[in-house]
Amino acid sequence: MIYLKDLTDLKTYIIDSDDPHEVDDAISLEIKEGNKKYLWIHISNPCKLFLHDSNVDINARKRNSSLYLIDQYVPMLPKDILEKANLAQNKVSETISAAIEFNDDGSINKYEITEAIIKPKYQLTYDDANEILEIEPKEEIELIEIKKLLEKSITYRKKQGAIIFESPNNKIKLYEDKIILTKLEKTISQIIVAESMILMGYVTSLFIDKYDLAAAFRIQKINCNPSEILNRYNDSDIKYIILKQYMGKSYITTKPGNHESLGLKMYVQCTSPLRRYLDLIIQRQVYNKINNYKVLNKDSISKIIDYSKYRQSENNNILKNDKFKYLKLFFKNEKKTYYKIIFVKWINHKKNIALVYFPDYSLEILITLFVSIEIYSNKIYKVKYIINDSNLLEFIY
Repeated sequence: MIYLKDLTDLKTYIIDSDDPHEVDDAISLEIKEGNKKYLWIHISNPCKLFLHDSNVDINARKRNSSLYLIDQYVPMLPKDILEKANLAQNKVSETISAAIEFNDDGSINKYEITEAIIKPKYQLTYDDANEILEIEPKEEIELIEIKKLLEKSITYRKKQGAIIFESPNNKIKLYEDKIILTKLEKTISQIIVAESMILMGYVTSLFIDKYDLAAAFRIQKINCNPSEILNRYNDSDIKYIILKQYMGKSYITTKPGNHESLGLKMYVQCTSPLRRYLDLIIQRQVYNKINNYKVLNKDSISKIIDYSKYRQSENNNILKNDKFKYLKLFFKNEKKTYYKIIFVKWINHKKNIALVYFPDYSLEILITLFVSIEIYSNKIYKVKYIINDSNLLEFIY
């Protein structure tokens, strides 16, 4: 057995939502001689618990990802694996961990990826972490230093062309038979956790490339001038939606290449091995390499990628239908006289299918829109909901 780096003495933070089903990441700060600071990013290591092509693995491959439906949660991995693999406060866990040392400008000076054991000291919600970062108590200097390092990293990536999407998200919740649609602004704790995960994906891609391992790299070309578009629509709620219309879509391939909207020369997604099968496969490649076990070849990975794309399109349809079902009920029960929308564009003018944005809910969605006038992109309109049985929400101006 390979030596596991003992990181249980580090003050390790889990920062997540209020009710996570899968807890697969944590962060720590290590300060070495000469005040050298290392950001540690820890990812749960479920691939130690079952073999590739075992029944557990084959079932996870079929599921491809966990499904977070509005009234149901369908895990990718079985409950007993999740119980063992989930990170938790004061629980000793085995991880794949990366240590990153930064240059003053926020770029990476060096990194190390290793198998480790950790014992998280804190399990915080995003709100808990926001409070600490706002008050900045000296007892939590580690978290404050982590924030400073990650803010520098974001600034550096922006200089490399990264686009930071600052628009809010939304969440549909079922609470005591009532459907609640809330607008969620991005907070500092969510931003630093997201940045940690991006960096983990980046250093993992460097490790994979260095050892010529087969993997699912994510590639993305911008194909436009983002600054010009964002400046033109500077005051618009839909500036990032408009920008996305011009940008190239990201895609998955076995060949490393630029991920331009992240400002990175290569990138893999690897931080959710408990809920995304391709992340699990990438982690297994890294774990096998560290331990000198046999790794999967490019042909095997290509077949897994193709199957994953097919399964994910099915999962996306399930998620889309679930969201539509509850949005339909939400608008039916709301019974507002009118709703404010920002028109983005016609998808099919003849069939009245439009892409619109509801600013009050931060909701970007395709609807059937009946209008008797010519309407314009980036303009606000008041529309009325029509109760219907079609497969799109219907509104009339």
